Amino acid sequence: MPRRTKSTPHHPFRFASNCDQKRRFDTEKKARDAAEYQMLIKPELELDVYKCELCGGWHLTRQKPLV
Repeated sequence: MPRRTKSTPHHPFRFASNCDQKRRFDTEKKARDAAEYQMLIKPELELDVYKCELCGGWHLTRQKPLV
């Protein structure tokens, strides 16, 4: 008798990082310009930028920088 359950195809594990879904900027200046623009559009936002250790690019964040 044939098997009726269908197996799902195997997908190899891929490390998914948060930066895959974030906007990436080549330089800190481009990231700061984008942050300033977003804060002009939405004054309630407080954005900062940080250099990503995974991709080497710059991302925006709402978190306060650690001093």
